[in-house]
Amino acid sequence: MRAATLTGYLEVARHVGLDPFELLREAGLTPDFLDDPEKRHAAGDVVELLEASAARSGCESLGLLMAECRSFAQLGPLSLLLERLPTVRDVVKALSLYRRHFNDILDIELEEGGDPCLIDIELLPQFAKIQIIDLTAARFYRNVSGASGGRWHPLSVHLVRDAPEDLSAFRRIFPCPVEFGSSFNGFSCTSNSLAVANPLANETMARHASRLLQMVELGPEDAPTSDQARRAIALLLPSGKATLEHVATNLGVSARALRRGLEREGHVFGNLLNEVRRDLAQRYLASSNHSITAISDLTGYTSLSSFSRWFAAEFGMAPHSWRSAQIAMTRYSALRDSIEIIRLPA
Repeated sequence: MRAATLTGYLEVARHVGLDPFELLREAGLTPDFLDDPEKRHAAGDVVELLEASAARSGCESLGLLMAECRSFAQLGPLSLLLERLPTVRDVVKALSLYRRHFNDILDIELEEGGDPCLIDIELLPQFAKIQIIDLTAARFYRNVSGASGGRWHPLSVHLVRDAPEDLSAFRRIFPCPVEFGSSFNGFSCTSNSLAVANPLANETMARHASRLLQMVELGPEDAPTSDQARRAIALLLPSGKATLEHVATNLGVSARALRRGLEREGHVFGNLLNEVRRDLAQRYLASSNHSITAISDLTGYTSLSSFSRWFAAEFGMAPHSWRSAQIAMTRYSALRDSIEIIRLPA
């Protein structure tokens, strides 16, 4: 992830009563990492920093507060391109194309099969924690809204996470309903809203900005083929299209090229598919109110019985038993923590 991901972190951490430098050290990040927005660091450390900060401060909207600290202009060269593109549709496609200017764990997919259109914003499952998802969704909205001069208005925001107790930050940032416990992270909007013209559109300047972006050295991804394949699988599973051929098409390569790329990194497509499915199944069961049948659909199974057999083989118990065990463990942990607090000396 780019250091720019943490823009506003110091200010927000102090605002919610934290020592940001202590938390940075605990996460393995040095303060000078924030000096250069183009510096990169392992995504897991950055994600865990945000989660730990939210948990320690009790601020459920920490990611959203960080998004509020930023302006559209802070996108740097990318903002120069986005505001010169002809329509919102072009902006969304550019954000997908240049997603590595944000981080290496993000994928953006525009689905235009009819109204409403869907904009799917997914992170690699192992990094898809609440604060980074909130931050990513808020920044995406701010970027598209900023490029369109505030003219783009989605129908709704969709988040897999459960609703927090305090919705005030969501109401400040998003000018539309937020659907929590959704089947994906992203937005729904009308086809007409994607055709909204950018007030500063200029083909020549957009071309120059695109060339400037191509000159920015991003460096190689640690595992480009496997990471891209995981993102594509997560996007395609709900539609039942997470096959080698469809994933290869999504990545713009042939099935043979994808298979060879994975083999060079020591991966097999079927194993990646199963890893992503495991991650998603656990996430949906543990942190959403989806029914088992809905989760079966979201993980690419055409029948509940097939999903249940697969889940039992992977985890040694039925899906509903796994969910019940997680709920029981959460309640036990909460009770244990409360008892420990009572036992603390005055």
